[in-house]
Amino acid sequence: MISIKGVAVNPLGQKQFTDHLAPLASILGIPYLFHDEPEARQTEHLYPDLKTIYLPHEEFNPEFLIAHFDCLFMSDQWNRQIFREKFLPLEKKYQKTMRNVHCPHGFSDKGFYLRGCAFEDICLVYGQNMLDLLGEWGVRNELENFVLCGNFRYAFYRKHKNFYDSYIDDAIFSQLPKNRPTILYAPTCLDLEESTSFFEAAPNLLKNLPDDYNMIVKPHPRLEQDDPAAYYQILSRFEGQENILFLTDMPLIYPLLNRINIYIGDMSSIGYDFLAFNRPLFLLNQQKRDPGWDRGLFLFRCGISILPENYSDLYQIMDRELSSDEEKFSAIRNEIYRYTFCDQDPFDALSKKIYQTISQEK
Repeated sequence: MISIKGVAVNPLGQKQFTDHLAPLASILGIPYLFHDEPEARQTEHLYPDLKTIYLPHEEFNPEFLIAHFDCLFMSDQWNRQIFREKFLPLEKKYQKTMRNVHCPHGFSDKGFYLRGCAFEDICLVYGQNMLDLLGEWGVRNELENFVLCGNFRYAFYRKHKNFYDSYIDDAIFSQLPKNRPTILYAPTCLDLEESTSFFEAAPNLLKNLPDDYNMIVKPHPRLEQDDPAAYYQILSRFEGQENILFLTDMPLIYPLLNRINIYIGDMSSIGYDFLAFNRPLFLLNQQKRDPGWDRGLFLFRCGISILPENYSDLYQIMDRELSSDEEKFSAIRNEIYRYTFCDQDPFDALSKKIYQTISQEK
């Protein structure tokens, strides 16, 4: 293995990045740097073989990074030109070149965010769908260095399946009534396109939830900041109900999806993650866009699109559609999963590809 000292870094402690950086760090055998020691211990427990480093915020700066490491792995976006300007004086001082690998926090159709990946030093790319979407946004030619990484998070879950399945049973499903189908509702944040369905849809979905279903709600971590009053009003109204569980501090995705029967989402990348299991998706079309021609709703061809005026009728729609779901959507879900995530390299081969790319001159 090429001798390069890498480190996973999440400077602002954004929780939505953990389930992307932690498996990658574990696969590569590099440490994950934290500014919060309890969070470091919790993450270390959830991701087998992960090494963590605790560093107080006041000691965290570019010189610390270049003095101790050769390459950063981040999910925050850092334009390569700004990155090079930041580290150039330090590179001269330490007589070394600093590299940066961008690890996207999932794939979704929100191209306005994805386009920034093309301007990274090195970018991990899940598969052809991501390359084509960069082309749709006119920035494919800006992608200088990239590594096709496939769905390494799903492969990581499968490698540690027994550990994760036992953990999810104890930590989550022990809190819900048994022998009921479980729905996951995973709304995205209030982004530049106002993609989230949470503030409008959640009251309807939770109020009308049939007694013979369980529902797990996994809100995007930023929703709390987007509208704190509305966020906590919804949580306080429904979180005591026996068949509803809010997961507000749980980074794990694939172990949870493995146990879910039905997915309800909007523009969250978790919808693409769920394709690995080829089960029913109901997708909330908050902006009333046309899935027939809108490239930004590509995932919607994998399930049923629900308009806001029909949110209160979702369970009736679900009852009507579930019996024909496999016939209508199984083949297209498999096709789009393969289009989105390329064939998975063994972890040692993936590591070798990444380190070979890092070792190339800028």
